[in-house]
Amino acid sequence: MAQEIDIAQELAELRERVRRAPAPASDADLTALQKAIANLNASWYISATLPPPAPNAPLTWRAVYFAKRVARRVMVELLNTVVQQQNAFNLHVARALTELAAQETRVDALEKRVAEMERKNASAQELE
Repeated sequence: MAQEIDIAQELAELRERVRRAPAPASDADLTALQKAIANLNASWYISATLPPPAPNAPLTWRAVYFAKRVARRVMVELLNTVVQQQNAFNLHVARALTELAAQETRVDALEKRVAEMERKNASAQELE
């Protein structure tokens, strides 16, 4: 016997999880590198498929769309291979830049600690 799902309860739990989730950082809080990485992560994946024309698209656009579909069907293996390779490359670049930003954050934290320790050391030497 299948267990019935209480949709209202599921929605309430989902809303609560969304409320508890940390707010995304605003653009003002991000460095230029972090902004670039956010844009890269949002758009690294490309697709080899064409979106269909809008229902009210002009007849010339529908003809162009049809010709492009025929050409893509002929070149599907080559095109899919190239798109898969490009997506793999884009993913690796996105991961590398994300790791670079994380490393930059760690370096900044260490530089602050070193500056604080140097300040404490200088003030300790002044007291001697």
